Amino acid sequence: MIGKHSRIGGMALAAAMAGAWLAAGPPAAAEGGGSPNPLSGDAEAEAAGRTLYRANCAYCHGMSADGRGRGLPNSADLRKFKRGYSRFVTTVKEGYKTMPPWGAMGELTDEEINRIGAYLETVAKRGANWNDPEARNGGAGPGTLLILAAAHAEDEAPAAPKEKEYEAHLGHILTGWMDTPGQVGLIAILEEEVDIAIAHAGYAATDLDNLDNIRLHTDHVRHAVDPRALRSGQGPGRGYGIIRATQGVLDHLNYALAAADASGSLKLHAEHVTASANNVRFWAGKILDKAGQIVGGASPVASAFFAEEIVEHLQWIKNGRDADGDGAVTWQEGEGGLAQMKAHLGYIE
Repeated sequence: MIGKHSRIGGMALAAAMAGAWLAAGPPAAAEGGGSPNPLSGDAEAEAAGRTLYRANCAYCHGMSADGRGRGLPNSADLRKFKRGYSRFVTTVKEGYKTMPPWGAMGELTDEEINRIGAYLETVAKRGANWNDPEARNGGAGPGTLLILAAAHAEDEAPAAPKEKEYEAHLGHILTGWMDTPGQVGLIAILEEEVDIAIAHAGYAATDLDNLDNIRLHTDHVRHAVDPRALRSGQGPGRGYGIIRATQGVLDHLNYALAAADASGSLKLHAEHVTASANNVRFWAGKILDKAGQIVGGASPVASAFFAEEIVEHLQWIKNGRDADGDGAVTWQEGEGGLAQMKAHLGYIE
C-alpha cells in the first residue's frame, strides 16, 4: 500500500507541476517550434515536408507518424520525439538499427530532412521536445516537467485514433499494397518503373544509327511500361509496370472517395490526381504503340524517330508537360504527370 500511495502522490505532484507550468503556457518546442530546425514554423516547408514524409517515411512510421506503418517492425512514434532536433537529423542521415541511412543513400537532402522535421513538429504530441538537450534550460526547465508528467500519465493516455476508412485506401497508394514488389505503395512502384523506363529509353537513344541497340532497349522500356507486352515477360523492370501501377492508384483513389468518411480535401485533390494519372496512362499507351512499331520492324529512320519520341513521352510521364506553353505544368488534362500526382496526393488530409 505504501508503494501505491507513493505512486499516486508522485503522479499528483507531477500533475500539479505540469498544471502550474501549463498555466504559464507551453514552450515553443511542445507545439513544434523552438527547435534548431531553420524551417521550423515555415508553412510552405511544413506542407512540402508532409509530402516528403508520406513518400519516404510513412511506410514504416505510419501515415500519422505514430509508428504504425507496414514496414520495419517497432518503428518509432515520431509524434513523441524528445531527443532534440540534431539527434533527429543525425538519425535520418545515418540510420538507426534497422532504419536505413537516408542521407548516406542520397535519398534525402539536408533541406528535405529539415522540411520533414518541420512537418513532424506540427503533429508532435504534447510532451515532445525538438529542442536540443543543451537548449532546454539546463535540462530542468518546464519542458522537463511536462515530459515527467507525460511519463506518469503514459498508462492513462487515450488510445491512438482509429485509422479512417479513406485513409486506409490512401495508404495503399502511398505506403504499401500487398501485390507490389516489396509491398511498397502503388505510387512508389510507379516511380520505380518510370525511372527504369527512362534509363533504357536513354540507352536506346544514345546511338540512333544502331538499330539493334534501339530495338533491344525499346523492349526493356516496354517491360517497365507493361510486362504483358513481352511474350517472355522478362526484362529490367520490376514486373509490375507503369500502366498497372497507374490503374492501381486510380482504383484505390476511387475506393477512398467511396468511403463514408471521405474528407473534403480528398474530394478536391482526387480530381487533380485522377487527371494527372489519366495523362500518364495515355502517354504510356502511346509509348507502347511506338515501341511496338520499333520492335515489329520499323525502318531505321522511323525507329530512330520513335525512340526520341519515347524519351520525350517518358519525361512527360515523370515531370508533366507544359502543353499550353504558359510556363507552368498543372494537373490538368494533357499536362499533369507523376510529379503532379505525388504533389496532390500530399495535399490530401
